[in-house]
Amino acid sequence: MPAYRLPSLLLSLALISGAYAGEAEDIATSLNRGQADAALQAADKALAKTPRDARLRLLRGNALAQLGRSAEAIQVFTALTSEYPNLPEPYNNLAALYAQQGQLDKARAALQMALQTNPAYATAHANLADVYARLAAQAYDKALQRDIVERQNGSAAPVIKSDAPRLALVQDLLSRPAPGGTPAPVVAAARPPVVVAAAKPVAPPVTVPPVATASKPVAPTTPAVVAPVPAKPAEVKPTPAKPVEPKPAESKAEDSANEEQVVKAVRGWADAWSDKRVPAYLASYSRSFKPGGMSRSEWEKQRRERIDAARKIEVKLANIRVKFSDGGQTATVRLVQRYKSDKLDTSTGKTLILERNGGRWLIREERVG
Repeated sequence: MPAYRLPSLLLSLALISGAYAGEAEDIATSLNRGQADAALQAADKALAKTPRDARLRLLRGNALAQLGRSAEAIQVFTALTSEYPNLPEPYNNLAALYAQQGQLDKARAALQMALQTNPAYATAHANLADVYARLAAQAYDKALQRDIVERQNGSAAPVIKSDAPRLALVQDLLSRPAPGGTPAPVVAAARPPVVVAAAKPVAPPVTVPPVATASKPVAPTTPAVVAPVPAKPAEVKPTPAKPVEPKPAESKAEDSANEEQVVKAVRGWADAWSDKRVPAYLASYSRSFKPGGMSRSEWEKQRRERIDAARKIEVKLANIRVKFSDGGQTATVRLVQRYKSDKLDTSTGKTLILERNGGRWLIREERVG
């Protein structure tokens, strides 16, 4: 059974694509424990209810990979890249399987696609570095035209071919798929138009006629040609930057008050979750909140069932940081969430996007990272 190196951040089991502390987390836990058969059965059962759930399909592909069914896993990840071209994780896992099979060119192409969708994706950068290192080793061996060299006299260390790189296989989606399973369009950034300055017309040569005196006519001579003097280009003076004016005390006080309201709203959401007060928990979400892969009513039903199924829930928050945008109407909250129940105990980073709704702050988006 193949072994995989997983980044510690992605071992956290947290909310993504409508899956919270439930089926997806249980499947990921089974995979981390090496229980690939149980994980595959659970993934098939969950996908029977939500067949387009991107994370469940990603976990199913990981289970197949752990069982050594690489061809089937490749089919799963390839289908995900086709349906969700803006998600880098399926490309990454596809590259991990290609690299394991020694198909380094395919692995490199898949990782480059992952970085094209998300240039800041650290796991893909690390995996691509491993692939390039292996490609460099292959080129070196080919240039020297030799394989493994074992020296019996011990005068020099043997040259050993490295194994296929063991790339990181991720189990979570840091990106959000488009609502309803519709792939988000890839929009190319528009290039600014190139402005070409029109050439200035050159003044014609100035002809100076010959000068005649009254006493004696002057024989005509060749007119003198005076070259035009080119005009000096206009000097462009840089516009001095305006000094940044400090925020008035009233503005700082207002920001501080808004931050306290946002933190209070987030803690209220966590407390309602811990106390299993489902109506208050669901009321913490904005009407514009769109869970991935299911309707709002289906998501609310799923959340109610999962919260009620747990005998005890404890949600603690730490390292809460708030940043405002859209003129103070949107707040981005980054925090560390510790979730503990009778079935699961995890700690993960999370990002909440809240919007101002009258005098309240409601969750519009929720994702890992």
